[in-house]
Amino acid sequence: MPSNVGRLYFCLSTRQPIFSYLIKVSPTLGQEAKFIISMENDGETRKGNGVSLKRSRMDFEDDGSTEDDIGNDEFDDSEEEEWWKEDESSDDSEEMDCEQDIEEHERIQMDENFVAKCTCDGVAVATTLARYIHREGVRSEFWERMEEPSEETCDVAFHVFHRYGTVKTKYKDHPVQRGTGIWGKQLDHGPLFLIENVHVTAMELRRKGLGQRVVSLLLEKAKRFWLDDKPDGEDADLFYGSNEAFERAWTLHALVSPGILTPDIESQLVGKSAEERLMTRVRVQSGAIDFWRSCGFRRIGASRCFAFSFDLQHQSRNLGLTSDFDPRRSHAEDLEDEELEVIYEADRSTEVKRLKMDRLRDSLPLHHAALTLTDEELKAFFVSHVSGEFGWDRVTNSEATLLHLTASELKPLSTRWLLENVQHADTWKTARDIDGYTPLEALQEKLEIMRTRKSFGLFRILNVSDHFKGYPDTAVYCLSMLLEMDASGLDKACLRYGCTCGECLEGFISPRMRSSLICQGETNYDLNQEEIDDGSFWIQDNDYTLVHLDPDVRRNLKTKKSLRKGFVNIFRIAVECLNAGRAPTAANIEWRCNNRSEWPPDTKNYLRRAGTQMGCRAVLRYMLDVAKEEDEKAGNGECQLILKKEWSDLPTCRNDHEFEFAARACGYSDDDFISFPC
Repeated sequence: MPSNVGRLYFCLSTRQPIFSYLIKVSPTLGQEAKFIISMENDGETRKGNGVSLKRSRMDFEDDGSTEDDIGNDEFDDSEEEEWWKEDESSDDSEEMDCEQDIEEHERIQMDENFVAKCTCDGVAVATTLARYIHREGVRSEFWERMEEPSEETCDVAFHVFHRYGTVKTKYKDHPVQRGTGIWGKQLDHGPLFLIENVHVTAMELRRKGLGQRVVSLLLEKAKRFWLDDKPDGEDADLFYGSNEAFERAWTLHALVSPGILTPDIESQLVGKSAEERLMTRVRVQSGAIDFWRSCGFRRIGASRCFAFSFDLQHQSRNLGLTSDFDPRRSHAEDLEDEELEVIYEADRSTEVKRLKMDRLRDSLPLHHAALTLTDEELKAFFVSHVSGEFGWDRVTNSEATLLHLTASELKPLSTRWLLENVQHADTWKTARDIDGYTPLEALQEKLEIMRTRKSFGLFRILNVSDHFKGYPDTAVYCLSMLLEMDASGLDKACLRYGCTCGECLEGFISPRMRSSLICQGETNYDLNQEEIDDGSFWIQDNDYTLVHLDPDVRRNLKTKKSLRKGFVNIFRIAVECLNAGRAPTAANIEWRCNNRSEWPPDTKNYLRRAGTQMGCRAVLRYMLDVAKEEDEKAGNGECQLILKKEWSDLPTCRNDHEFEFAARACGYSDDDFISFPC
């Protein structure tokens, strides 16, 4: 065998070599090298009470900086056995065992962890960690499940995807953030293979092609695992609606978020100027990106994440390395951050944020004021400096205009003053910052983050979408000025509740959600008519429908047919409200009830006994829950399979799948308590 060829063995779950590969390494090594790659996935080993790779694992140590040492964290091989250990303790209770098995089954549905190690003469020379993520199985709680395992899964989930696992709209449609535009809706579906780390530990083997070969074998193993996992599609029409939908749901993509690994690079920064340090970081980061591009990955829009398509006909396969998109960066801003880092390393007591703001005050006093003063103070500051040469048209290092800052800081008084008093300020509405955002888009991006997430701890993110109550008045007024809309009536409600279609009922129930709720209301009205004369049977048969009803009222329904009929009538009245262009709040249902010719007055009897608010809540909360369970993103998609063209012909909206938010806006939320995961 030539000296520049090594034999690789690739092993899944067991330590026995089951696949053999040849790999060419640099002839400068001067000897024949035998490489063995052993690999594990936890789909088979994580039984009993196996421990998954969650955040509770050890902190990864960043290491390395070359193109064959790429990833977000270093894999510590000493912990490998601990990851796969099985809990030898047993429970005395069979019920506990059953409950435990259910929890493990749910965990396995989330991801399968792939841990690979490459050895040469018994010495580990490369390691890698990846996860096969069953996205379709956890779509309804994608953010929550992706936040748990590690910082890397959390970062990719919140940076690239919406809460239900579809790629953020801006990476598909925005004129700048879409990048090359090669990643469209096809990345919205199917399992994901997230490579968290590829680490060539042997310095002499870096830049020799070993890293690329490891990634290639990793992708090949992921493909084989995917093919074994994929159903035969015999009942695709029944469960997916069509063969096309089935194929979409089983389209595999690989993801990676290249990062700089620090210990090796730290030695290159010692004694260097800020400019030299920055150039070193840029070089290393570029090397990491070039490595993944050489493996076939291409950037997702303007994000920091890259994707790989297993489809040989995909556009990314024909996009050259140099044709891929790179977002713009501000050299001045990066250099300033590096300078501040040097200062902080010399004196850890330095307040870096304050020092950065002091620099901004000296160079751009108007922009500094926009970030630090209250709205009233800022307007007065603008008035007092209107005649001076303070650079009204200047921009920050990130190319943000004053309008970008006042709008994003939710300062409507100052925003209005700028638009009315500064020459050419109106043209700032179309000015784009370094990320490609206009002032309106920058504000919308900030509001979306406010609506959906809350950081806690050092690296944790909580999905707070279901607790959204609408944007504050300051945000509504800033939006109205930038959109040139009237901040009153329906327009104001649409702005407050984040409506993007302009047709949401009272600003929060979109046409598609309205269609889903009408479908559920009509269906449940008809179903609950069955056997309504037999109180005992009806209560037992509809136990799941009555889940939100007060127990005392439920007992009354068992003996009083009028109350049962009144309960069922609320489904019909809710549909009538929706058809009349009103949200199904308790007040609107009561209004509709009072305007119906109903005899005997079963509905009024029911509301009198249950209470208007609680009586309506018992029905509408159930309607919203079932609509969510059958939604294409929040649930199983059954509703869309039923409605089909009627659904697809309706306009899309940001609020289409926010059922918990709709329940809160209608007054039917459970509570305002936000629980933080352990």
